[in-house]
Amino acid sequence: MQEMNFVTILGQIFGIIAVILGFISYQMNSQKKILIAQTATALTFCIHYLLIGATSGLVMNILAIFRNLAYYHRDKKLFSGKKCPIFFAVVMGIAGILSWQDYYSIFVVLGLVINTLCFSLPNPQDIRKSILVTSPLVLIYDIFVLSIGGAIYESVAIISSIIGIIAHNKKKKAENQAQ
Repeated sequence: MQEMNFVTILGQIFGIIAVILGFISYQMNSQKKILIAQTATALTFCIHYLLIGATSGLVMNILAIFRNLAYYHRDKKLFSGKKCPIFFAVVMGIAGILSWQDYYSIFVVLGLVINTLCFSLPNPQDIRKSILVTSPLVLIYDIFVLSIGGAIYESVAIISSIIGIIAHNKKKKAENQAQ
């Protein structure tokens, strides 16, 4: 069990701040603004994971920052295509091995590797569906490392994805019936 000292409490506060930043990112109206806000979220989660001693989560979020910055520049040849997500997925897998804490590290590593690959998908509905795989993996990790903010963030991501999938399917069904 994690001892609740000043550093750990401060870490949990940063986790809650990261949740708030994450929610703000979902309100952005362009992919580039979302990526900037998600980068700020990942940076705040880095501080959170550092302070609560969750090394694998820290390393994966550091790499998520660089991934987000690369995705921000997708319009440039260097970052376009399938090479960029594959590169980051491989680097995250290797970094996950190097930052291994315990068996539960596999959950955050798999979650962010899959997330990295799925964020390159062009269809938003496919991305929503992928969150139903990636967020539960990261949620399991967050439970093991006692990340309150991380657990809240992933739980809301799961619920939001389910709502988005249902709403999209209802809209599509109504459009098909109108034809």
